[in-house]
Amino acid sequence: MPMMTYDPFWRMMDERRISTYSLEVDYGFNKAFIYRLKHNKNMTLSSIDYICDVFSCSVEDVVVHIGIKEAAEVIA
Repeated sequence: MPMMTYDPFWRMMDERRISTYSLEVDYGFNKAFIYRLKHNKNMTLSSIDYICDVFSCSVEDVVVHIGIKEAAEVIA
């Protein structure tokens, strides 16, 4: 059950009109990295730091912690 979600990152990408294709081609993110973001998989802090550097944003613009109850509601 995921305890972190990268929904803020995807909202930021939508606001900036950056597609997953653009993440791969223009920003050099590999497909596995994008997959991990899309599926709320574990990421290292250095990976999150890299995203913050590339997009000049804060950690809160990339990831947010969700509690156990919220995670259960998302899955249900």
